Amino acid sequence: MHIANVEKLPLSTTGSPLLIRCKTFLSITFVIPKERECHDVYTTLTKLYQPVHIKNLYCFQYTTAAKELPKAAGWDYFKLEHEFKRMRVPNDQWSACALNQNYELCDTYPRQIYVPADANTQILLGSSRFRSKGRLPALTYLHSNKASICRCSQPLSGFSARCLEDEQMLETVRKTNPNCNFMYVVDTRPRINAMANRAAGKGYENEANYENIKFQFLGIENIHTMRASLQKLIECCEQKSPTMSGFLSALESSGWLKHIRSILDTSW
Repeated sequence: MHIANVEKLPLSTTGSPLLIRCKTFLSITFVIPKERECHDVYTTLTKLYQPVHIKNLYCFQYTTAAKELPKAAGWDYFKLEHEFKRMRVPNDQWSACALNQNYELCDTYPRQIYVPADANTQILLGSSRFRSKGRLPALTYLHSNKASICRCSQPLSGFSARCLEDEQMLETVRKTNPNCNFMYVVDTRPRINAMANRAAGKGYENEANYENIKFQFLGIENIHTMRASLQKLIECCEQKSPTMSGFLSALESSGWLKHIRSILDTSW
């Protein structure tokens, strides 16, 4: 699964080149004498690194001798419950939610999610239905001073829609920290992207509908823009005869450092 993509290059006098780009920024070109054999390798690698079913991933096919690492080795290094237990969750303010045991509430969240103890089933279901892909506000980090960080997706607010359950959900999140009478709602997208999504029925929270929140945009581009920038960065590093000026020019035009800065600014 280190492979990012496989590309067949134009036939050369020495054979058929096959370029393999890895997710670790390593790029390797193999020159295979026969074009048919190169095509076979290309087809096989494509099937292996982009399988149709998850069970076809290499990790599920891996076998070892009895004395070597068993298949289950490594799976227990990190447990979500242990991480939240380290942060002393569940507690009086935060409780475990069982509504996602079969991924019915949100199929991109873990089975075990932690939500405000005051949020009842009606609030959780309503908030989930109002959020893109069902990603309701869920706890990701809790500080010892009761300040928390929650994650969620954009609301399906369009230009005027609102959801009372979602408004109640954010209020229950705010009340988990008695040390502060307001809460930041942070949208990591550029404002123009959020405005465009509003026209498609999505959007962002309206401060007029939500009590005691301070809303702000932070300007990280979407994942497609980031991937295109990363691809340009890799091409910049793969120049056949690089010069300092050519490298710096390609690095600037990739926009990668701008994206990294916006992520670091957001984290700060």
